[in-house]
Amino acid sequence: MFPNVTLLPVGPNTQSGAAPLGRVFLFDFETRRFVLQDGKPVEASHEQAIYQWVMMLLITEPDQYPIYTDTGFGMQFKHFIGRRDIPIGVINSELRRQLEEKVLLHPEITGIDNAMVTRAENEAVLSLQVQTLRGLTVTMERRMVIDGRAF
Repeated sequence: MFPNVTLLPVGPNTQSGAAPLGRVFLFDFETRRFVLQDGKPVEASHEQAIYQWVMMLLITEPDQYPIYTDTGFGMQFKHFIGRRDIPIGVINSELRRQLEEKVLLHPEITGIDNAMVTRAENEAVLSLQVQTLRGLTVTMERRMVIDGRAF
């Protein structure tokens, strides 16, 4: 009378030893909308899911939104904005420290490489490479301009 249901095991991914990411839908950060195809959200690849998670980390200040309260999710950039009196080396080392601390909260990320900040006229560019358990390297670049000022 009742159908037979086969339950899939919930636990670590056998290939990487980490818990599976689950379904992650592709988000376009430029348009600030989820990517749709035929009216349905497009599922992100593993690399895209890692990219999106790190990008959300970079654009979110800690405790900026109620959902992130007391989670430690987010990066503190605001106190560097407009501060030309702080040497770029100090900013690089502080951002590197924050990145290493926060990025490693993700179960699929094993480390970061080549994290650095460069300043242009009115923007700062943060570039880094994220290493994953699957052996992938996700290269990221984030241009930051807030209120017409960079740090």
